[in-house]
Amino acid sequence: MEATLTASECQVEEQKDLLLSLRATVEKQSSALQELRATVEELKRENRERPKVAFSASLSETKGPYNTDITLVYNHVFTNTGNAYSPVTGIFKAPVSGIYYFRYTAFGITSKHRRVSLYKGGQLMVTVTDRSTPHDGEDSGSNGVTLQLEEGEEVYTRLKAEHQVYDNGAHHTTFTGFLICA
Repeated sequence: MEATLTASECQVEEQKDLLLSLRATVEKQSSALQELRATVEELKRENRERPKVAFSASLSETKGPYNTDITLVYNHVFTNTGNAYSPVTGIFKAPVSGIYYFRYTAFGITSKHRRVSLYKGGQLMVTVTDRSTPHDGEDSGSNGVTLQLEEGEEVYTRLKAEHQVYDNGAHHTTFTGFLICA
């Protein structure tokens, strides 16, 4: 009987140790869960405060040919989150420093040549060109670039003198940009 009592006391002690170990594990997991919740809330707060910048617009009408290069003004705005693109000037002005992605298309349906270039603050970045022939029909080209911009820097596209781009309600000729990371 005494042996049975001693064995039972050992089992009780083992179960107490297991219970203490289980409590410690639950406390650690509870603490880890609280840390994760705090991290999620912090990420949500950071995301709410992170600047949101994106635009997409089309010309809505044919431009050119002109005697000089012109800045294209894409006046049909699909999206302008952050209001950094001006449908009056055709210029995107970075509201915050960061890495941005820009993409544009140039469409033509006539035998006019087409050259549209994207500029960052007056410096040529990328170009779309099409040298049409009398037998040429519809053509389009596009280009894109990722740029590091400082707050206030401007990005825009320019149509080369004596060239033409076509657009209508089907929105063939577009300009798009968005902030990747600040």
